[in-house]
Amino acid sequence: AAAADHTEAQFLLGRACGEGVDGEPNSIEAAKWFRKASEAGHGEAQWELTRQLQAVPGPAYVAEAYQWTLKAAEQGIAEAQTNLGLCYADGRGVEADEIQAVEWFAKAAEQGELEAQWQLAQRMRAIDAVVARRLFGQAAVQGMVFAQYALAEMCAQGEGGELDDNAAIQWYRKAAEQGHAGAQNNLAERLVETNSAEAMDWYEKSAEQNCAPAQYNLGRHLLEGDGVPVDSKAGVQWLRLAAVAHHAEAQYLLGKTFDEGIRTDPDSAEAVKWFRMAAEGGKAEAQFALAVSLERGEGCATDLEKAVNWYTLAAEQGHASAQFNLAGMYARGRGIMADDKKAVDYFQLAAEQAVASAQCNLGAMCEQGRGTEQNYSSAMRWYELAADQGLCRAQYNLAVMLHAGRGVEPDLKEAVVWYRQAAKQGHASAQYTLARLFLHGEGVEEADEVEAAKWFKLAAEQDVPEAQLILADCYLRGRGVPEDFVMAYVWFNCASSHGLDIAEKNKRHTARCMTPDQIAQAQEISRTYLAA
Repeated sequence: AAAADHTEAQFLLGRACGEGVDGEPNSIEAAKWFRKASEAGHGEAQWELTRQLQAVPGPAYVAEAYQWTLKAAEQGIAEAQTNLGLCYADGRGVEADEIQAVEWFAKAAEQGELEAQWQLAQRMRAIDAVVARRLFGQAAVQGMVFAQYALAEMCAQGEGGELDDNAAIQWYRKAAEQGHAGAQNNLAERLVETNSAEAMDWYEKSAEQNCAPAQYNLGRHLLEGDGVPVDSKAGVQWLRLAAVAHHAEAQYLLGKTFDEGIRTDPDSAEAVKWFRMAAEGGKAEAQFALAVSLERGEGCATDLEKAVNWYTLAAEQGHASAQFNLAGMYARGRGIMADDKKAVDYFQLAAEQAVASAQCNLGAMCEQGRGTEQNYSSAMRWYELAADQGLCRAQYNLAVMLHAGRGVEPDLKEAVVWYRQAAKQGHASAQYTLARLFLHGEGVEEADEVEAAKWFKLAAEQDVPEAQLILADCYLRGRGVPEDFVMAYVWFNCASSHGLDIAEKNKRHTARCMTPDQIAQAQEISRTYLAA
């Protein structure tokens, strides 16, 4: 029948020759009969001939394969339509044409052709996410692992429809069970809070397939003991594998691990190595950490210029601490020419991210007119923001502004509130000023020598010479503290060490009222304070 030009017989004979029915497969004979049927317009034969031509190595039959694919596709053969779409997409046998590719993928997809649904969905994702999600779904239910993964991503992100965590987990699991490494990692991320044991299993399966994010996640959990017993050695090993695969988060965490000695011996040089890799990969936290190491000379030679460069890169990514440190470099002229204007710019960037020290420093620049116009109101505003965050330096500066009436009407009572806040945190100047206010009854309900002496003592212990002098006088006269010539001598002696002549004079006068044993005792106590 085939010899008598019966088209269907020619097609069936070609298939029989190709499959080796009643003998060995014979591709040459199969191609001969497929070609005869194809020339007679048999669509399936045209597609089979295309497959035979495409299997031949080299470019010899590429153009002819395209022609037969086109003929079969025009006859509605779904697989040929998919293949034609790939020809247009890849420029095989025809000039690349993405519009034609999409058209043919769409025709095949309508017939339920799996590969076409996948190819079309990928292209539609950026154009019409709703359509893409539907197509991925069609391919996913047919078991296509890449479609299952893509559908899970879209469900997890609310892309092309509602955000649906349960559906995301369902499809990640289906893809994971087929061995998709990315799905295994993503499934583990969603299970770690509710089923850490299963999550670790999936992380390990994915990590063993060299999935760097899974290696990072597994290493991190093992190192931190998060949902799994601590195993720092294994944790570092997995982190290293991810880091070598250029996973910036793993590189940074390794650097941090060695820098801080997290469940391993500190190694600043090793830390710098990993910080540098992550920094070169663009991770802002690593750029900042590397800059700090270069500024301090920890794990590497001090290099202020390079520190400035890395601070700048991190600052440009919005890293608040880098912005603050860079501002300080400009303000002090470290590693770069001093530039108050740039210092103000970077202090402001960090201040706007609620870095209290930056807010305080910016307030000081506004108060002093450094790098910007002098503006007491702005200074007050920045000091207050930092003070509200509990920064004692800002609390003291705010108190001084209120006390002196800079930018506002003087308000001694409010100043006392902020002096007290700063003093409680150990700010020596605030303690001294607060003590004087209590001593003289200014900004407080009434003078209180006991309260004054308490704050003078705290300031004196922080080596404020004026506080030491007044505290000595308090002990000498019994003002707010019991009269005590020994302690009076001690604090006059401490104040005298700062060059206060009046303290030295008063110490000598006090000594005249003391026994030799008391003087010896006072000198011993003085040595303790002076040594500190």
